[in-house]
Amino acid sequence: MAVECKSSWSRSCAGVISDGDHGSETIARFRYQAEVTLPFCVSALLGENDIVAVIPEYLEDIALETKTGWRFLQVKSRNPERGLWTASALFAKKSGALRSLYRTYLLTRGQDHSLELVLEGAVKTGNEIGALRPQQDRSPLVPMVMTKLRATRESAEDFLRRVTLNESAAHRTDIHATNARLLHQHAPSLTHPELEALHESLLNEIETRMQRQRLSAAWPRSVIHPESRSGVTEERIQAKRLDAECLPGVAEVLRSSGIPLLKRFVEKGGGPVSVLTQKLILGGATPELIERARFLQANARHHRLSRSAQNLTAVDALVVDLEERIHTHAATAAAMHGSSPHPAIGMWNHLLNTFGTQAAAIDRHKLVRADPMLLMGEGCILSDKCVFGWGESIDVP
Repeated sequence: MAVECKSSWSRSCAGVISDGDHGSETIARFRYQAEVTLPFCVSALLGENDIVAVIPEYLEDIALETKTGWRFLQVKSRNPERGLWTASALFAKKSGALRSLYRTYLLTRGQDHSLELVLEGAVKTGNEIGALRPQQDRSPLVPMVMTKLRATRESAEDFLRRVTLNESAAHRTDIHATNARLLHQHAPSLTHPELEALHESLLNEIETRMQRQRLSAAWPRSVIHPESRSGVTEERIQAKRLDAECLPGVAEVLRSSGIPLLKRFVEKGGGPVSVLTQKLILGGATPELIERARFLQANARHHRLSRSAQNLTAVDALVVDLEERIHTHAATAAAMHGSSPHPAIGMWNHLLNTFGTQAAAIDRHKLVRADPMLLMGEGCILSDKCVFGWGESIDVP
């Protein structure tokens, strides 16, 4: 089924930026938020992952209506040169994410809902911000909330109990490709141009609703309390709402294949979803295999750094030779197992056996000491660079 893109990016930007906003930075943030919203929108259109509808409120705020309550997301983007995210940045007076979420908390107090922080970029290791991850002790942040937000201890603890850090959003340079990969899983029958048109059409629909008249002071209380909405507010909310009823043409194109990958992007407290992780999920890999691959990838990267620190960095030609050999064996594994129900598992086992028996022949110059596990790690690095994938599962559990 062909999907027609209703308008170009230039047209979708017309009228998006208010008189008080200007410059490419705001435009980039606007499109980034639309890309962040897209997986949630796909979930709503499919009726998956408990998500019923999405309500985007201009920049940074997203409300998700679920079958069990509301989820309020605060999306924060930043340029890489500003460094890693720290807890102190979340309390900035003008744009602090926790300040915004605390306002939402105060205006919706007494209601059963979750508050989620979606950050573009990585968080600093060992910083208090890590306390916002799922199942982590929030107590290191309690004094900061009490001081910076002038909250009582009881309010600070209750507020932090509801806040979860979501690290699943890709960086702005990668998120378009990530979402394109996701859409391909849910619309496998479309051609590449049709997929691009579907992607652009969805982004335009999201951006159109973002730029419709803001709820402003009515946000978020009117969202969570429908009985208190005025007629005008109800019209504004419905004008912003994204669900299967308002986009039937898009909904009928989508299929439920690829649900495991979609879940990783939209679940509360999602961790980083690298290209390697995406490809393994699509290939039907188990969670244990994915974690093992991430460990081997990190170990191989550490070995590269250690080799560099010891002035043992190999010349480019030797590295290219090793990578080509690994890629050749990966391509062979894909040819042998690509049509299996869970190709990633078959490919993984094939490479393990190959590297275990042929390590010396593959790593002729001992760049990774002919270590089978380091060769697997190098393979994971190549996969993360999109050199090869792990197939597409036809029977994802």
